[in-house]
Amino acid sequence: MRRNPISCILLTVALVLTALPTAHAQSFNSFILSGKAGDLAMGDLAFRTPDLALQKMRADVSFGKWAPQQFNYSALQAGAFMALNDRFGLRLDYRNNLFPEFTQIDQNGNEKGTFKPGEQRILAGVSLRLADNLFIDVNGKYLMADMAGQKATAFAGDVAFNYVKDGLTVGVKGADIGSKYSFGSMAYALPMRVMAGGSYRIAPGDKHAVTLGADLGYILPQEYKAFTAAIGTEYAFNQMIFARAGYHFSSAVAPRFASFGLGFAFKGIGLDAAYLLGQAANAWTVGLHVAL
Repeated sequence: MRRNPISCILLTVALVLTALPTAHAQSFNSFILSGKAGDLAMGDLAFRTPDLALQKMRADVSFGKWAPQQFNYSALQAGAFMALNDRFGLRLDYRNNLFPEFTQIDQNGNEKGTFKPGEQRILAGVSLRLADNLFIDVNGKYLMADMAGQKATAFAGDVAFNYVKDGLTVGVKGADIGSKYSFGSMAYALPMRVMAGGSYRIAPGDKHAVTLGADLGYILPQEYKAFTAAIGTEYAFNQMIFARAGYHFSSAVAPRFASFGLGFAFKGIGLDAAYLLGQAANAWTVGLHVAL
């Protein structure tokens, strides 16, 4: 039986994104992982100290490659956070997933030209300090996809609660709660996630600090049913040099990978890099940030 050509396209894109041979297009959201090198290097930890508790302003730009030797898929991301006061902040983020060119095949198996799939996400959010140590982050997302002329959009949202005190952060989060992607007659639900976890920063002296973190998650609706987990650590020397490592696990849907990375910061300007070791192919991400 001949496979639907759009299904072939989406399956190929999913393989590019996950760099895993067992991935399926119907069960992967390409934005499920962070595009930021600092997070990815720590296993893509979901619970670190909220921006509103750390700084007044932060701007990031990052670029990464997934399976560069096989598929050459890349992602470009840029965002900013600004605290208007100690209890309210705004967040804006844009991400563009850049796919390689594919040959388009008709239902008879004949080539009929080439195309370049594309995916974009626009995120806008707010951060609130509900109490001295309690924070809430709420994000809204607009997702756009173009797969061989089949275009689709979706809306989704995130909400996260974090308790922060004396280097400890613990929290719960719901992510990608929203509508379905619809490509013509095919509709795909976003993999909604519920998560819980935390991190702890130990600073025995003025120049040394270690952060340890872990989280657990579950992906739904029913057709996904996947468990996720992440662990990560960061060693900071004089808040200028950072060494990071982590591991991300998923029973399905999202990729599994070990990761490590380095970071450098001076007077609010920082450079971060992460390298991911996956089952089928590796990935890397670099990022530049400015924080005040």
